[in-house]
Amino acid sequence: MSSQLPTLGRRDFLFTAAAAATSAVVASTTINSAVAANKVLPRVHTVLGPVPPEKLGLTLMHEHAPLVDWSELYEFKPAPLVPAVRNEMLKKMTAMLQAFEATLTDKQSPGAIVECTPIRVGRDPRLLVDLARRVKCHLIAATGFWCEAFAPQHPWAIQMGLEKGGIDKIAQLYIREIREGMEDPTGQWGEKFTNVKAGVIKIGTSAYMTPSERRCNTAAAIASSETGCPITTHTTDGGGLEQARLLLAAGAKPQRVIIGHMGNKDDREQDEAYEYQRQLVELGCYVQFDRVGHDSYAVDKCARQIRRLVEAGFAEQILVGHDWAPYFYRGQFDSSVPNNTIDAWTFKDSDYTIVTKQLLPQLAAAGVSAKDIQAITIDNPARVLAF
Repeated sequence: MSSQLPTLGRRDFLFTAAAAATSAVVASTTINSAVAANKVLPRVHTVLGPVPPEKLGLTLMHEHAPLVDWSELYEFKPAPLVPAVRNEMLKKMTAMLQAFEATLTDKQSPGAIVECTPIRVGRDPRLLVDLARRVKCHLIAATGFWCEAFAPQHPWAIQMGLEKGGIDKIAQLYIREIREGMEDPTGQWGEKFTNVKAGVIKIGTSAYMTPSERRCNTAAAIASSETGCPITTHTTDGGGLEQARLLLAAGAKPQRVIIGHMGNKDDREQDEAYEYQRQLVELGCYVQFDRVGHDSYAVDKCARQIRRLVEAGFAEQILVGHDWAPYFYRGQFDSSVPNNTIDAWTFKDSDYTIVTKQLLPQLAAAGVSAKDIQAITIDNPARVLAF
């Protein structure tokens, strides 16, 4: 037995075809709009992948978790992270971050840590991934070359900076680490890379900016301008204005620049340099009180300076943290201990809860509103870290 499909008249055919075409265009437009929107939506780039900024919670903006190793700055081999040492570090670091997480309210959870250990001073992308998988809080890692008054610039940075087009080469390294993944420290310099992306550029200066520091910092401005990635800085009792002016002149946007280690001798002279801090925020940069609880950075001292900036209307440009580094490798300076044991590391039982348990209550008691405290700890980090 034969069957026949119903026959459409010309008018019905044209109507049906037009309706189908319209539906296809609408569907295609919706998909294309969604794709386009997805491309431009800013994300915070954690070691486990991109996260919507509103999912961060309370963020400690400058920490080291778990280690710092200056060996290569002094042209020694880096510390061997044998499994026993690695596991011990992960165990203790996990407990410290879980203590931080336990202080957070539902609104502040899950929390985040900006891990500010940059290229070749102990940064191990795979170690950070393993740590991130053990805790609830997000971890954001750093690219960049860093130094300070007590530690020289990395030889790789110095070498690249002196080559023809050196600043651009350094910038391209930062950009690669942001867009593709951070360098693998188990190989020779630049030989191998991971797929773990950096989410912030870390730079630093010693007491006064040296030529090699200027090259690395200029490269940071170029990389930030191209990618949108924020820059966070180390200062040594002052130098923040010098950093900010160089970065802005080199093309960085002020809302992408975080001047760190505020709270003590920021102008190289005064213990509490409010006018100096005010010059930085008036440039449009963030000021970061990220050594809360350290010597010379007592909680009440930091709270007092933060409150003054809030009262002047700058709550949306303030960030906080601790700058703790639980493990510091000393094996390169002390040959009496085997370098493949935990004894080759100086351990400091670091308290990542000082901001939440001490600073924030002091700010509230001093009259800083809940809205401004949320801006400092949740809203500002979400905004500056997203790109």
